[in-house]
Amino acid sequence: MSQSGLIKHDGTGKKVEISMKRLKVTVPHFDNSSLIEAYSKTLIRRCMNPHMQDMKALLYMLPRIWKVEDRVAGADLGLGRFQFDFDPEEDIMEVLKMEPFHFDYWMLSLVRWAPAVNPTYPSAIMFWVRIVGVLLHFWADVTFESIGKALGDVKKVNLDEGNVQIDGGVETTVYLRYERLFGFYKFCHSLCHDQQRFPSRPDSTERKVKEDYNDEHRNGQGAASYKAATVHGNVGNK
Repeated sequence: MSQSGLIKHDGTGKKVEISMKRLKVTVPHFDNSSLIEAYSKTLIRRCMNPHMQDMKALLYMLPRIWKVEDRVAGADLGLGRFQFDFDPEEDIMEVLKMEPFHFDYWMLSLVRWAPAVNPTYPSAIMFWVRIVGVLLHFWADVTFESIGKALGDVKKVNLDEGNVQIDGGVETTVYLRYERLFGFYKFCHSLCHDQQRFPSRPDSTERKVKEDYNDEHRNGQGAASYKAATVHGNVGNK
């Protein structure tokens, strides 16, 4: 057992620390292979900023955006996580092709379910990253794969769009643009909170973020949230 502290207010308004025992339970080993098999066609997701994302609207809207509303079952797992159970394998593959996903201006992590025990699972988000500035005489798979491997695990290269190093002793500067990246705080680049929940934000930075956000949406460049689209009858995956 271990102890943790809890702060509460007494009748006089003063803060009082209360010790609480944290109980650790060990579950005996058992054969859970049938449970694992049962979730073989499940996609599990996590809201990157659950304070700003409406779970009920999300569970309702996503199957309709995917056009599988009559073939999937969704469930809220708590703590910003949820799952969708599929039947045909083809439906899962088609949905995964649509990554990355966002809802109400904030990102969602979606993966095929696996028996993971990490408390932050799932957290992976697959992006298409456009590489801008590659010299034409290096425009080849090996170039984009080399740049991509410096960033992470390369899944695919699209030469038509210029998605994902320049070798041979030649150096140049390239720029990265994450396609369909929504909901991040520009001061610390977090996907998990906005400026209101940033613990030590400078006023000037907060003001600049709000100005950037307002300018972007005033000019019609911001994507409509799914919740807003529902109200106005205009639904689509941005």
